[in-house]
Amino acid sequence: MNILLVEDDKNIREMVCDFLTSENYNVITAIDGQTAIDIFKKHTFDIVLLDLMLPRSSGFEVLKYIRSVSVIPVIIATAKDSDTDKMMGLNLGADDYITKPFSLVELLARMKANIRRATVYSNSDGSRDNVIKYKDLTINVSKYTVSKNGADLNLTHTEFEIIRLLATNQGRAFSKEQLYNTIWKEAYYGNESVLNTHINRLRNKLSDGIDKNNYIKTLWGIGYKMEEE
Repeated sequence: MNILLVEDDKNIREMVCDFLTSENYNVITAIDGQTAIDIFKKHTFDIVLLDLMLPRSSGFEVLKYIRSVSVIPVIIATAKDSDTDKMMGLNLGADDYITKPFSLVELLARMKANIRRATVYSNSDGSRDNVIKYKDLTINVSKYTVSKNGADLNLTHTEFEIIRLLATNQGRAFSKEQLYNTIWKEAYYGNESVLNTHINRLRNKLSDGIDKNNYIKTLWGIGYKMEEE
């Protein structure tokens, strides 16, 4: 597994790099945003670990570039009290975040979960199509694609897992805890910002910004579901 670690703090960078190398990952590091973009253009990675506060292009700029060309998993690292940064990062397309100072064991667990989802998403051969029709959407579970009126939607692997779960269980309401446990494969602990941001981003892509509740319905106090009228 190839990892791009973007971190300008020398101590954190060396600590994470040494730990991941000991876990048999191949780690390439960048100490600023522009270098990270240049490296990303030249190499193929399985996941990106991205600090947000960087010299020479911020982590937000790096994330915007990555999302313009790839759906690779991105985990952002944020300061403990930077809720605004967390939300901005998630809205720009990050899959997950970890708060500094963080546990290396927790970092590894989050990496493995995101890589696992991305691997399933990218390795589907589509030999047996399993297609779900929902309103004007065509959800191909085998090929991991979603199209709207024939036009493909550019979903991340996490967004696809959410719509696949809801679409294959139409009419069933999922609580936030159930959704998080199923998609992220870890305990919920009230991680609403991650889940809510992914739901909102998915809704925007499905609806073109119009009538955002048309596809995924919110059941106040309960959770979410997909169901034909």
